[in-house]
Amino acid sequence: SSDLQFIMLGCEDFKLKSNPEMLKLSSFSVASAPFQDYFELCIRIHSTEGLTNHLGKKQVGDELIVKGPFGHFMLNNEFKEIAFIALGTGIAPLISMIRTLLNENDERPITLFYGFRNKNCFLYEKELIELTEKHNNFRFYFVASHPKENWTGKKGFVQDLIKETEFFNSKNEVDFYLCGIPKAIESINEFLIKSGFNKEKIFFEKW
Repeated sequence: SSDLQFIMLGCEDFKLKSNPEMLKLSSFSVASAPFQDYFELCIRIHSTEGLTNHLGKKQVGDELIVKGPFGHFMLNNEFKEIAFIALGTGIAPLISMIRTLLNENDERPITLFYGFRNKNCFLYEKELIELTEKHNNFRFYFVASHPKENWTGKKGFVQDLIKETEFFNSKNEVDFYLCGIPKAIESINEFLIKSGFNKEKIFFEKW
């Protein structure tokens, strides 16, 4: 299935503070595509104490607890043209979808708009650039909101990229899939509707 799903992840040695008998479980989107024979997650390790910080200290061979998959963030395959909008680690479920479509040699127009803070947060850079070189129907635009001095790419926000992009179909016929932090996703959703895109064709996963 090409459903975009998430799993719940935990460690036997990490319990809830409020109930030391219960595991602390957190949700993470699955980045690997169904045709891949391994399971891939894209996790930002936070410096503050918590589950991701704890996961960052794990070694190869340590066992984790996985529950799922869950979720309803799925690809509607009846599209004419598709645009993915990823913010930071919100790339995870979207790269799964992109890998699936391109692996099936889908020839419909696919565009990814990727916004992140700086180059350190630019995930899957090499793979995404290689995919644009390999597939004529896949376009990839990226922008950094707070780049460091050595950044030569665009500076700004995803909305800036969309404003200057020509789509292949009418605005009414482009399907959008958005993933990232809720506040930013809400503002992008509003921007798309105000720009004349079809609100019935905007799907999002808020983190």
